Amino acid sequence: MLVTSANLSKQAWGETINTTREVRVCSYEIGVMVWPELFGDNATMVPTFKSDTPPAAGSPDRTVIGARMPYDLPLVKYAKDDVPWCVTATYSEPDWIGETWND
Repeated sequence: MLVTSANLSKQAWGETINTTREVRVCSYEIGVMVWPELFGDNATMVPTFKSDTPPAAGSPDRTVIGARMPYDLPLVKYAKDDVPWCVTATYSEPDWIGETWND
């Protein structure tokens, strides 16, 4: 399993900030790769969403590892009336953890 992102912004790649060609990088990212065998020969990995702990499953001799996903599976297409979330917008409807976003 590999979860990462490819940030193509100036903040991630850097930008020349003066005449000596010094580069300023404002954002760092890292991808992390894990696989079930890291946890033993009888391990399996299952996706989890909104939780780090997978639901109880499998046999007692099998280790089940939760792989935290930033989205639920299977993926669902956006509906025509869905609106992308924006940091500068106001949202009165609570999100999945009960938070509202007011300006």
